[in-house]
Amino acid sequence: MQKFRWRLHRLLDVRQKQHEALRAELIALTEQAAALRGRILMEKAMLRSRLAELRALPAERRLRQQQDFMAHISAVDGRIAALEQQLNELEQKRKEKTKAVMTARKSCRMLERLRENAVEAYQRGVRAEERKLEDESTTAAVARRMLEIN
Repeated sequence: MQKFRWRLHRLLDVRQKQHEALRAELIALTEQAAALRGRILMEKAMLRSRLAELRALPAERRLRQQQDFMAHISAVDGRIAALEQQLNELEQKRKEKTKAVMTARKSCRMLERLRENAVEAYQRGVRAEERKLEDESTTAAVARRMLEIN
């Protein structure tokens, strides 16, 4: 019998590679989002730390430094807002990439099922051919015995 060959095998390989590439892109986006979240948390932590330092100062020094801090906080708030905007855009890209990964995975699974069905059909055909050959050899053996007896 000849070896099993499935004509859609190359398509399955391509789809699997696409799926892996999309997964790698999704992982990269997730890592970027985590890094942005870390930066946002760090900026907010620095603000809280600075506020705690101001609270600990004596009243006469605190007033002047509070004015400097208020000028500084608007710039930091702008950076945080920009980072949050980047994070939102990144999360949107991540959602789209997740959908693409799921679609690619469904396509791969469908092709894998088709391949399994084709393999099963091939094996059934091979077994049927083997049974046919066995029946022919059994029939030939019985015919020889009958000729030998007569």
